[in-house]
Amino acid sequence: MSTLISHPLLVLVHERGLMSEPDLEAVQGEHNLSGASVHGLLHDQGHVDLATQLELMAEGLHTDVIDLAEVEITPGLIELIPPDIARLYQCVAVGSFDDVLHICLVNPLNPTVIDDLQYQLKKQVVVRIADPAKVEQVIEKQYSKELSYDQIVKEFNHVEAVKDDLTEQQVIEEVGDAQPIVRFVNLVLYQGLREKAADIHFEPFEDSYQIRMKVDGVMKLLTPPPKELASAIASRIKIMANLDIAENRIPQDGRISTVIGGKQIDLRASTLPTQFGESVVLRILDRSSSLLSLNILNIPEKVSKELIHCVEQPNGVFLVTGPTGSGKTTTLYACLRKLNDMETKILTAEDPVEYPIDGIVQVAISEAMGMTFAKALKSFLRQDPDIILVGEIRDLETATIAIQASLTGHLVVSTLHTNSSTEAITRLADMGVQPFLIASSVNGVLAQRLVKTICERCRTAQPLTRDHIDMLKLEPHEMHGEEVFYGAGCEFCNNTGYKGRRGIYEMLMISDPIRAMINESAPGMVLREKAVELGMQTLRMDGLNLMFKGVSSFEQVMKYT
Repeated sequence: MSTLISHPLLVLVHERGLMSEPDLEAVQGEHNLSGASVHGLLHDQGHVDLATQLELMAEGLHTDVIDLAEVEITPGLIELIPPDIARLYQCVAVGSFDDVLHICLVNPLNPTVIDDLQYQLKKQVVVRIADPAKVEQVIEKQYSKELSYDQIVKEFNHVEAVKDDLTEQQVIEEVGDAQPIVRFVNLVLYQGLREKAADIHFEPFEDSYQIRMKVDGVMKLLTPPPKELASAIASRIKIMANLDIAENRIPQDGRISTVIGGKQIDLRASTLPTQFGESVVLRILDRSSSLLSLNILNIPEKVSKELIHCVEQPNGVFLVTGPTGSGKTTTLYACLRKLNDMETKILTAEDPVEYPIDGIVQVAISEAMGMTFAKALKSFLRQDPDIILVGEIRDLETATIAIQASLTGHLVVSTLHTNSSTEAITRLADMGVQPFLIASSVNGVLAQRLVKTICERCRTAQPLTRDHIDMLKLEPHEMHGEEVFYGAGCEFCNNTGYKGRRGIYEMLMISDPIRAMINESAPGMVLREKAVELGMQTLRMDGLNLMFKGVSSFEQVMKYT
């Protein structure tokens, strides 16, 4: 079975031979990319109907299928599962017999959720299978009156307003819940997951405490809780990440693995001491991004062929460049998944290792412990690898060892922080790498950005104006149509006009003419002009293509290219 197929339901479908492997991979890819439910995708695309899906899950768990419409969900059953647990684990009680709780879950095939629930509820749990959409409806109906994030903040603020001189502990106790901070942090994580946030920032200031989320590359402020809760929230996160809660004078990094909204979620926690307390940032690590294949990253066909050509070489250096958060790691993971087989030894040096990939030996870089990229690379060469991934080339030592490795028969893939593909060449030269070494070792450089995509439900056309044409420096023959598009804003996209993001790409192939120019230390702009003359599609060209297709907006193309 393909390693790309990871969703438990798709594994069951594969075992029963109900779908071909390419179709299963396509459903897995669409689920990873859009977040759409696997149940819905299988049903809507006509692969496997819902009744068959439910039977498969019941068979896999040795249980039965029930119709929630025929189950009386009494207040007594609702009280058996606390609201925050019902929401976090996406579950509902459907019966209780001899201290054994019968429940239905939105994601019943996740064994971690079942173990966690037994621990939290202090009861033996038996899972019954029901339509996931109906389970969600019951949770929404029965627990909709429970405290939301904003309501919990209002309670905290109400207590603070009543007694200005309360200590942090008194604020917590006055809310009336034994674990309000645990509940509060869980609600923040749940909110972040619902909005598909990439990061959550907890920031203390002199007179306030703010929580912000980065959604589609833009910061969004949540209702701020009382500043007295800052250290309690930081402590709660440090406990979850197995960090030293007594240490608040130096930065700390950790990892959290928890269940939110019925899904197993990994987070990277980073604390930083500031003048007014500890600033905490949580990076929500998207496991699905490490499971994407190259054919579903929407890379233009020409770029995709050139990229595959580069990574299928037996040796050389392949670089992916772009700013932080532009999807470089996702692209490299997709390349590794394509190359990962029984005959190939792959080693990676990452800071940190975001996701384990079966069949690949991954090493975490820790500068504090003396484990640098350069040191890891030196050790790798004694491990007889075929392919080496270096998380980032940051200095001359790492660059030199990577190039030496490529010249001695290894393929090295890595990232650089530059704005364009040709700037990667000048960046290596600025580090001190000799031009002849760059020319002889680098196979190609991919530059990429993530642009926001227009919400399909409120996409609106507008005529291409003279200002648009002037700002984009377009020639009349480059105007694909008379219209560009924007999002008017609707409930589906939170009135932003945008929903989701998509990559734009620029691929520099190191052909003989480009090699000759690198050897002569040609400036980046001259290299760029030559590459375009030889057929390179720039980030601007790819962005314009998406703009005229109505996928992204004029503003996004201007901002990122």
